[in-house]
Amino acid sequence: MVETSGCFTIVQIFFLTTTLLFALLCIILMNRTRHLRQKVSSLIESVALKNKEIDDLKNDTTSLLEPLSAHNARSIIISVDTSERLTDINDFGAEIFGYKKDEIIGKNVFGTIFPMPDKKDSLDANIISRIFSNPKLYVEHETENIKKDGSKFWISWTNRVIYNEEGNPIEIKSVGFDISKRKKLEQELRYLASIDPLTGVLNRQTLLETGRVEVKRANRYNRQLSIMVMKLDYFHSVNNNIASDTFSDEILHETVAICHRAMRDSDSIGRIGDVEFALILPETPAENAVFLAERLKSRIQEKNLKSDSGAFVTATFGVAGKESKDDTIDSLLLRALNALQKTKKKKRTTRAKG
Repeated sequence: MVETSGCFTIVQIFFLTTTLLFALLCIILMNRTRHLRQKVSSLIESVALKNKEIDDLKNDTTSLLEPLSAHNARSIIISVDTSERLTDINDFGAEIFGYKKDEIIGKNVFGTIFPMPDKKDSLDANIISRIFSNPKLYVEHETENIKKDGSKFWISWTNRVIYNEEGNPIEIKSVGFDISKRKKLEQELRYLASIDPLTGVLNRQTLLETGRVEVKRANRYNRQLSIMVMKLDYFHSVNNNIASDTFSDEILHETVAICHRAMRDSDSIGRIGDVEFALILPETPAENAVFLAERLKSRIQEKNLKSDSGAFVTATFGVAGKESKDDTIDSLLLRALNALQKTKKKKRTTRAKG
């Protein structure tokens, strides 16, 4: 009986131990299962979030592309091949250029929707060849385009070059938007920034920039160039207080008008002081500029304009002609100003003797 009881006790102990181990294993497995469920749940949430982000991105992309692909899109969509032929255009594009689609598809873009390239300027390769040659540089660009009736307007283009299986470019697909209003505003702002607000002629900075361009052109083509400086003056009289004499805005406007009537289209005039003006005269020798100065002086005096003190208005001039390729707009203006000062000094000497 004692041995049987002992054996039973050992069996019980083994069973109990096994049960405890099994229970411990179950607890471990439950914990691992719980952790795995948490990870799976977290992954599901993460995937759901990513799917939502992808859906949102698709919706955003669709909304961005929708204006371009819609039937009534307010954008111009064209395709151009390597021979510069228009292979496709959307309805709005054809309408804005003034064509029917069958009128323009298959035609060369130059002379239809793009102006003809300037053949005189070797640096001005046409825009289509520039895009094919360097597509990264011309992903975006702006051009002045033409309509069927000959009128011009500005378009901002976004371009993509299409390649064949061999990697050769075969087509340009472009989306364009009319930016004529913006361009007009930019031109107006540039104009306002370049003129003297009182007289409407070029301001000092713009005159100097114009002068630099004209000097370079004269040097490049070995042509003549003269600079004329004009300062408003007046006839001396005993009762005039010379130091305090002033000129009204009307006198400045009238003087500028006289100059404009005597100038050529290629000439430029700018205000460089209160009553000082400079004229840039391309392809003009100094002797011709002197003749123009005398003519302007006569026309100003013929107007019988009077300063605020009542003195009759005239003008003093200084002229300088380009003498060498070392001349700059600054050196020409300096020589013209020195010539003007010599003339004024001569006037004062003559008045003193008189």
